[in-house]
Amino acid sequence: MSVGDKIKHAAKGAKGKAKEAAGKATDNEHLEADGRAEQEQARAQHAADKAKDTAKNVGQQAEGKAKQVAGAVTDDEGLEAKGKGEQLAGKAKQHLNK
Repeated sequence: MSVGDKIKHAAKGAKGKAKEAAGKATDNEHLEADGRAEQEQARAQHAADKAKDTAKNVGQQAEGKAKQVAGAVTDDEGLEAKGKGEQLAGKAKQHLNK
């Protein structure tokens, strides 16, 4: 998930929070509910982006492991090292995705 996506989701959540607060302050139940709904949409979009990134990172780790094993079986140290590097890159991205 890009920084831009995180900012977009945070902005949508903040806008929803403001709407909810304005609805409470003015006894406008519709505006308050609108605000809560917007916050939930932002949370759902954030969770979906996070899940998509997790799948992508796990795939990268699996591909790296396959290369590492293939390199070990064929005595190709370069392929083995490249596979290990891809695994580490996938793990690092996954760690940052939290």
